[in-house]
Amino acid sequence: MAVAMTMHWPGLTSDQYDAVMAKLGLDANPPAGAVLHAASETDHGIEVFDVWQTEQAFNGFLEQRLLPVVSELGITGEPSITIVPLHNLYAADPQMIDRIGAISLPAAVASWAS
Repeated sequence: MAVAMTMHWPGLTSDQYDAVMAKLGLDANPPAGAVLHAASETDHGIEVFDVWQTEQAFNGFLEQRLLPVVSELGITGEPSITIVPLHNLYAADPQMIDRIGAISLPAAVASWAS
């Protein structure tokens, strides 16, 4: 069953988030079961919203890829994670998602700057 995952990471900066994303290399090696990823910066840290095909797929990514990279980068603190069954996924303009979602923002910014 598809799930929605929300992650609140107090104190995580956008630079730290970008370093994690670069190290994960999701554009070249997307995680199995990932459907959608969105992140925003707030006054308190980073907020993430993901859609995954299954909770097990997210947990595998968390344990085998995300947490090791966070540790390697020396990032402290722990995120608060909530996983719930996905009730609905609506995209008003799926072609726009296809156009802008082919690569993650940090990689897109790097390629636009070149």
